[in-house]
Amino acid sequence: MGNEIFNRLLIIMAAQKLSKNNNKKQARSSKFGGVSSMSDNLKKSKRKVYSVSQILARVRKQKQRKLDQKKRKKPIKPIIPPKSLIIILKEKPEKAVYNRRIIDYKHCGLLQRYIGLGGKILPRRQTKLSAKQQRYVAKTIKSARIMGLLPFVSKERGFFR
Repeated sequence: MGNEIFNRLLIIMAAQKLSKNNNKKQARSSKFGGVSSMSDNLKKSKRKVYSVSQILARVRKQKQRKLDQKKRKKPIKPIIPPKSLIIILKEKPEKAVYNRRIIDYKHCGLLQRYIGLGGKILPRRQTKLSAKQQRYVAKTIKSARIMGLLPFVSKERGFFR
């Protein structure tokens, strides 16, 4: 992280030195050519010069954008419900149904993510769940199939609408 920023700064500083050297050469050659050629050279080179703080701010913004994109791409990881009654019986504020991540046989929208087109439960490599979560998801999918909430064989297009 720090090395990237340092390398970028070195590259930018080298580019600025090159542009300064080029401007000096052009100024020397324009002494003989006249004033108009120097103004033409200034018009041609529209290179912006940034301060270190501006460069660092730009790098921070780029990293923030990358982090935001990663957060958007990450699927919601399901949560295994707790076994102890103390945690279940505590009063909690109502959660919105659309943001529920707890693995439950009634939550077909979450379970259908882990079923392939042929109706088979997807392997752990594809679901990217832990072993414990994968076992629990498989168990709940099987119980949802027995109750008729999920299909055994294959998904039809209109089934989950």
